[in-house]
Amino acid sequence: MGATGLRPWRCRSCDLRFYAWAVALPFLLHAHCNRCGNFDLQRISREHVDTWGNSIFRLLQVPAYRCAPCRYRFFSVLPAGRIQSSDRQELESPAASPDESGAVHG
Repeated sequence: MGATGLRPWRCRSCDLRFYAWAVALPFLLHAHCNRCGNFDLQRISREHVDTWGNSIFRLLQVPAYRCAPCRYRFFSVLPAGRIQSSDRQELESPAASPDESGAVHG
């Protein structure tokens, strides 16, 4: 990862290599791991986080999080929220139903 914050990625379907940020722009305003971009965070006690401003964050009661894949512990003032994959959203959308002409709408 360089000065731009871009990381190397590989497309799983076509094996194309590309560079992108760990977190997409629309999701930057949600709590996420700064190391790996993971959104599935565990809320932990503030005493378990050792960082440069931990006493200030503890005094202000800023929530502390832990990223399970990379084990990074940090404070974040951003709201935590679960990000659902597009596959899951498609499953939760209403089923397509044919109209009288036989065309499927959904």
